[in-house]
Amino acid sequence: QANYAAGNAFLDALAHHRRALGLPGTSMAWGPWSQVSGMTGTLTDADLQRIARSGMPPLSTEEGLALFDAALGVSEPMTLPVRLDLAALRAQGEPQPLLRGLIRTPGRRTAAATANGDAAAGFAQRLSGLSAAEGREVVLDAVRGQVAVVLGHAGATEIDQDRAFLDLGFDSLTAVELRNRLSALTGIRLPATLLFDHPTPAELVDLLHARIAPEPSFGAEVLLGELERLEKTFGGLDITEEIHEQIAGRLEVLRAKWNGLRDTAAAAGHDGSASEEDFDFASASDDEVFDLLDNELGLS
Repeated sequence: QANYAAGNAFLDALAHHRRALGLPGTSMAWGPWSQVSGMTGTLTDADLQRIARSGMPPLSTEEGLALFDAALGVSEPMTLPVRLDLAALRAQGEPQPLLRGLIRTPGRRTAAATANGDAAAGFAQRLSGLSAAEGREVVLDAVRGQVAVVLGHAGATEIDQDRAFLDLGFDSLTAVELRNRLSALTGIRLPATLLFDHPTPAELVDLLHARIAPEPSFGAEVLLGELERLEKTFGGLDITEEIHEQIAGRLEVLRAKWNGLRDTAAAAGHDGSASEEDFDFASASDDEVFDLLDNELGLS
């Protein structure tokens, strides 16, 4: 619509010019009308919902005609007969410069920023303690949910994470809206070119997950944390004899591997056979460790 915008800019300037010369002239920058017209005839329901979410719901025919009469009765050469949803505009945080005269209460902007910050902190908290795979699924569900809202889908499960955003139906306007929604959700300042730099939901999810929940560097604290999580799970298990033996065997493998890390220097056994002292726990597979334990316990 670049040609349409240029034409409007010319008419706005012409109205100002004529008024400066003492001549009549009025330019009206209309908001959308609910009645189908040449400008809105090709818009889908999702397009109309997007415009409404942006804080500009459509005008009824009666509202439009009343605003037309009102615009002719003012001395300004240019008017904006639009319907604004101030609550939706406040929810977006910092208002656009043109609207700051209507939405300029610092407390409200601070409250909106605080609400966005709380939402972002809550989302990051949901990822806390999850494995990389689990965390990625949470981010994927969130991205799919936002994509569904922007595109007007009833559900998010139909969105293929490996399909390009352009093929899903995104254009420049919906791309910016998705960027804004994800920025508010995650608390991360994301570029306007987000969907072009990361053209599929899968690539976008990988970016967001890495930014929100980066992989921790492995160390003693991480290992102790994993052991604490494991210990907490013991209380909620329904243990059978078979499960007990399986888990006990697995724990024995881990204990043997951990003990083997203290001293990896091999020492030949007195009878020349392999023993725990010359067993390489660091590189051994679980099956090899199980075989060693079976030999030590006389089970094979």
